[in-house]
Amino acid sequence: MRKFILAGLAIGGLAACGAQTEADASEGTATATPATASSQGPEAGGPDDVEPAYGQGDALVSGTEYNATTILKCGFDNKPPTQDCNAGIKRNWGNPGEHLIEVEKPDGRKRAVFFKGTDPYGADSAQSDGSAGWEFNWTRKEDQVIVRYGPETYVFVDAMITGG
Repeated sequence: MRKFILAGLAIGGLAACGAQTEADASEGTATATPATASSQGPEAGGPDDVEPAYGQGDALVSGTEYNATTILKCGFDNKPPTQDCNAGIKRNWGNPGEHLIEVEKPDGRKRAVFFKGTDPYGADSAQSDGSAGWEFNWTRKEDQVIVRYGPETYVFVDAMITGG
């Protein structure tokens, strides 16, 4: 019985530490609880989307396998990149400093573009969509990289890769 009472007091004390008082709320102030890394991953029974910040493991967007998601400019059939495409970024995918961005095309298929740092070096290809023989070219304009892969064009911003 004594263990239960001590445990209850400890839990109550911990709960009180994080509570915001009514006076704090009325003054417009709030107490922020910083996000902390956890050694508990899904295998340890902890939350599956809690990981260290970028450079030490990078967090995942809840419910995805991506470190970040975004909307980027894209174009198809040799047209300018005026469409919006959803994309997901996997930082430090494969080797450290190498990244993968998966872009969802209007037809629902995904195109993966591979990066070393902020420089692209290739894209996935398949016989089924005809991309196996396509040329891969890219140019840089300030903090943007424009990738032309066959008749497809994608505009990537460095910050989506680096997390800035």
